[in-house]
Amino acid sequence: MPHAVAVDLGATSGRFALGNYQEGRIKFEVVEQIPHGATERNGRLEWDLDLLLSLCRRAADYGAANGAQTLGIDSWGVDHGFLDADGNLLGAPVCYRDLSHLDAFEALRPHRERLYALTGIQHQPFNTICQLYARRAEDPMFVSSAKDWMIFPDLLGYLLSGERNHELTQASTTQLLGLDGQWSAEAFEIAGWPTPERVAHQPGSLGGQVGGLRIAHVGSHDTASAVAGFGVLGADQIFLNVGTWSLVGCVIPQPIATPEAERLNFTNERTIDGQVRFLRNVPGFYVINRIHEELRVGKPVPEWLASATLPEETVDLLHPDFFNPDSMVETCAALAGRRPRSIEEWAGFALGSLTATLAKLPGDLERLTGRKFNSIRVGGGGSQSVAFCGALAQATGLTVHAGPAEATVLGNVGVQFLASGVFGSHAEMFAAISRSADVSVYAPNRR
Repeated sequence: MPHAVAVDLGATSGRFALGNYQEGRIKFEVVEQIPHGATERNGRLEWDLDLLLSLCRRAADYGAANGAQTLGIDSWGVDHGFLDADGNLLGAPVCYRDLSHLDAFEALRPHRERLYALTGIQHQPFNTICQLYARRAEDPMFVSSAKDWMIFPDLLGYLLSGERNHELTQASTTQLLGLDGQWSAEAFEIAGWPTPERVAHQPGSLGGQVGGLRIAHVGSHDTASAVAGFGVLGADQIFLNVGTWSLVGCVIPQPIATPEAERLNFTNERTIDGQVRFLRNVPGFYVINRIHEELRVGKPVPEWLASATLPEETVDLLHPDFFNPDSMVETCAALAGRRPRSIEEWAGFALGSLTATLAKLPGDLERLTGRKFNSIRVGGGGSQSVAFCGALAQATGLTVHAGPAEATVLGNVGVQFLASGVFGSHAEMFAAISRSADVSVYAPNRR
């Protein structure tokens, strides 16, 4: 029986799971989960790379002791680390929410239209191009000392095995990859950095070794793994992966980089089989969790949301003030022009704001793609919230198919089995994933 270990790193927690394939289904169990977060050090918001690297090593050890053949790593996008000429890490990786990236974002404003035409990637201050620009602005000599850089999963893979790689789904989040799937020399020139010599490779192959396991190059952007974890998606289905961020979109064969797509800030990121995840980033449970934390609600988030009363007011979570506010509660109150009076009203405000923001996007997707959508496939932690899924169905008027909650892990393990030859094709892998997912259905109440 084939086994694989999936490491899945989110912006607030990391975990690993042991998966296997039996009786036509992929099964897995999450073995360990740890909290983590960025920390302010010397005026920068930095990640604790050692913490995440030790989790990967424990995953490799556990996999080797339990019959696994491969290890796959996925994480959020855009963040990266730099290496010197000897292959040594140059400092701690900077978090995408560092405020220096907002300054770089503004400095790159004159180039936005051209960058979208080149890459089809949304304009966001966390994009890798903004981060590279910020590092160069801080220290122009840093470009000459940083001989290489890799996004997180490839960086961790290098530190574990010595193999250097650029994986396509992660590369496509940078705003440095052209519409043709190759690095854009012009985009790198705008950033003030040299174009990488290594090309970005599509996932589904085996790489270096760690602890007796082969590293499998999965869809190392967590949303790419999550979309793979939905299995077979219909042309009339929207996908929505809900975690720290809500990623909402559809799968299309080729990028859409029109002026209208740019105006609506849709992005063209790659899927594990080389197609395009045409989507919009929306702050997700990041806003909800921060409100919950600041209010010190004495019940878990799902129970709190289940207690929600209808809000008198909602806010658009796409407002730039939600990037990294000092107080999420005060930001919400200021934008809404009023403060909810009870914990239940705050739950309704948070839930209503998220679903109202998401409800605007199906119409945009239909206009941009020419498709008609009938349902939304929801994965990630948010798919476990009955309150959220029911409210989403009502807000959009579309049937919601919720599950799997662990879509990212399922997609990660599935691509590992593709890489190791368990599946002979993407179609065979997607069919197995579809058989492996439990789905709940929420229909809108017609009035």
